[in-house]
Amino acid sequence: MPPKFNIFVNNKEFQTEAHELTGSQIKQLAGIPADYELFEVRGDQTVPVGNEQTVHIHDNLHFRAIPAGTFGNMNARTT
Repeated sequence: MPPKFNIFVNNKEFQTEAHELTGSQIKQLAGIPADYELFEVRGDQTVPVGNEQTVHIHDNLHFRAIPAGTFGNMNARTT
């Protein structure tokens, strides 16, 4: 029986048996729109993950997916 890995996208847990997934496959697994931007959360850093980029999957990986063009958008804040 292959191992199952628990990964998190936007703090929601998903399971996969895959040892490698592309950014597109991670978004598909999590039901995230294809045009969203995906980032791997590594401690206090977020690392972009491209749609065709392969990620080695292990337990407790965390990802953030946000609408394209909103990362670091200063216009979203009010002063």
